[in-house]
Amino acid sequence: MKEEAPPVRHSQLGDLFLNELRELYGAEKHQLVVLPMLKKAASSLKLQNVLASHLDDTREHIHRLDQIFSKMRRAAEALPPEAIFGITREAEQVIASTQPGTATRDAGLIIAAQKLDHYEISAYGSLATHARAMDYDHIEDLLELTLYEEKENDQLLTALAENYINTEASRE
Repeated sequence: MKEEAPPVRHSQLGDLFLNELRELYGAEKHQLVVLPMLKKAASSLKLQNVLASHLDDTREHIHRLDQIFSKMRRAAEALPPEAIFGITREAEQVIASTQPGTATRDAGLIIAAQKLDHYEISAYGSLATHARAMDYDHIEDLLELTLYEEKENDQLLTALAENYINTEASRE
């Protein structure tokens, strides 16, 4: 039998939770545009692969958020993710201000991708904490799973930067 969370209780925390969930949903959807842009600008095949994998994860994260909205008996509505728009503008600036095919550009793209990850790590972590406080155990589980994947992706980007890209960029 499918267990559902009760609808969001009308409380200040419940309202905040729903609003933040909608903004996170908007952020994930926007990444369907941002991540391909970063991948296209990357020259390192390793970085391209990490970004492609992150794009696949993003599609799964959107699916999980759809499940959360369904469990809460709410429409999956995306709010404009202003912070992600800012990070996107920064990524576009990195692309515009670096030479194509360079490790320096790839280093800048890793920074942009990690900024996206850090936004999501913060958002998913906070929402999981709120879900726990409201006894939304099944929602918390979905948020925690995505949080784990975001941290894992951040670690992959860090390892790629430290073990390869940054060294190459320092020689340019």
